[in-house]
Amino acid sequence: MNHVLTIASILCTFLLGSSVYAQSADVVYKNGKIYTVNDSHDWAQAVAISNGKFVHVGSMEEIQAFITPATEIIDLEGRMVTPGINDLHAHPMDAGQKELLQCGFPITHTIDEIVNTLKNCAKNTPRGQWIRGGRWPVEFLQSNIVPHKSLLDQATRDHPVYVLTSHGALFNSKGLEFLGITKNSSAPGSSEIEKDAHGEPTGELQNNAAYDALKLIPAYSDSQNIEALRWSISEMNKVGVTSAKDALVHDYALRAYSALDKSGQLTMRVASSLAWKYSWAAATENEWAEASEKEKDNIAQRAIYQGDRHDPNFAKIVLDGIPPTRTAAMLEPYVPDESHGENFSGILLHSPEQLKLDVSQLDAQGLSVKIHSTGDRSVQVSLDAIEAARESNNNSDLIHEVAHAEFIHPDDIPRFRQLNVAAEMSPVIWYPSPLSIAAGKAVGEMRGKRIFPIKSLLQAGALVIFGSDWPSVSPDPNPWPGIEAMVTRRNPYTNAGEQIWAEQAIELAQAIQIYTRNGAVAMKKENVSGSIEAGKYADFVVLDRNIFAIPITEVSEIRVLLTVFEGKVVFESGIVP
Repeated sequence: MNHVLTIASILCTFLLGSSVYAQSADVVYKNGKIYTVNDSHDWAQAVAISNGKFVHVGSMEEIQAFITPATEIIDLEGRMVTPGINDLHAHPMDAGQKELLQCGFPITHTIDEIVNTLKNCAKNTPRGQWIRGGRWPVEFLQSNIVPHKSLLDQATRDHPVYVLTSHGALFNSKGLEFLGITKNSSAPGSSEIEKDAHGEPTGELQNNAAYDALKLIPAYSDSQNIEALRWSISEMNKVGVTSAKDALVHDYALRAYSALDKSGQLTMRVASSLAWKYSWAAATENEWAEASEKEKDNIAQRAIYQGDRHDPNFAKIVLDGIPPTRTAAMLEPYVPDESHGENFSGILLHSPEQLKLDVSQLDAQGLSVKIHSTGDRSVQVSLDAIEAARESNNNSDLIHEVAHAEFIHPDDIPRFRQLNVAAEMSPVIWYPSPLSIAAGKAVGEMRGKRIFPIKSLLQAGALVIFGSDWPSVSPDPNPWPGIEAMVTRRNPYTNAGEQIWAEQAIELAQAIQIYTRNGAVAMKKENVSGSIEAGKYADFVVLDRNIFAIPITEVSEIRVLLTVFEGKVVFESGIVP
């Protein structure tokens, strides 16, 4: 980037005095193609920034009135600028722990690659210490490979090991020994300790059995968690993210976010969704996990974690699982199989009656609730609960969210606007991907293709928002492939293959608004961020190409040259335009 102090502005100072300045700007970005996502002023050429906020957005001529001898001037050289990206479903703590503290592997790896990765981790880990692995690859949902401790034992028998699965965890023999799990062990309700034909534990723990086991493993220190977050936030800044919602937050993450915020090191705006009655599953469809004392304390004491850039006034409830594992709650049965029979339609992790009470109580306390709902029955029950909250709390104006919202019954689409509910869309699933293919096999091929009705939701006036679900589902937090996929409904990494429900494709401008301004609305920050206009925080990104001037299939290849948060550069690629 060229930093140029214009001779003209200096001459103006001497000839006309300070009165010529409409307002002194700390920095001016000029000569750009600035897409503002402001309905009344779509495009601009320059912006003036003072004290971290835009003081003017307009033409090259207009911006001269804000340039003083002290103003730093940055020539964009025709580059495109958009508002910063708002990711409304990410797990930065998980991502950082996975990268810095765990033995991580992408979801596309094979079992041999996973074993070899674990072996390498074992070499660098003192004997007897835990090795914690990345999530069991989604592709295995389509194979005949059954998770078993013997797979992890191939990597090491000298270290306790666990690898997270979709709704549980897989332990090696040493890990089971640490936990004291034997062939005589059992778990209550639907929580399962998987066993083979001889009654021996296979190493796989499902639902609350896994949740309870993981609580016994030594926790990371606060300093480790702070470093994990620092790494993740840096990674998100690199791809243009300036605001994010952490979709599931426990006490240790609250402390870490608050520490970064209070020390001025939080380089994006964060909303924390506090865990509520979190576990992998309830005992039966008509029972639910009680909120822990820590969860209650986090909500009661959340004000102490509130900061300039950290907002903990959000909550998260997990209502069902995911379609590929047949744990999503559906209105119609799954395709019959040996394990589930002919009329299985998934389960709800909380009863509809209790969910209504919980959402109403959280809403009454000023918490916006995000409900994980992937099946169409789960979505319907979530909307019913939010409707009950509106009635009991005199139509609170809090925006609640249905997370993922893959399958939605047509009758429920208008309810999103009617109830002021945001529909969160996860990009890695709305094109032919391992997850969408596996979902299609579970629910039926044709039914499986009718996912993420984005266009219908927008036409109904719903607030649609973007969530990467990094690292749980997405391999990285990069938003640009998802923007492309919203428009093409194809795989953005290959630009090939079939479209999934092509009728639900949307325009590029609509996708950009979903990723920027809509996210700010859902984060309760629409008055200070989400678009480039005077009075709002200077959160924006400079791109290596004009997103509107290239083939749509190249949008996924966009690279961020500069990310600016509250007027300060938080990422610079080093590539000179």
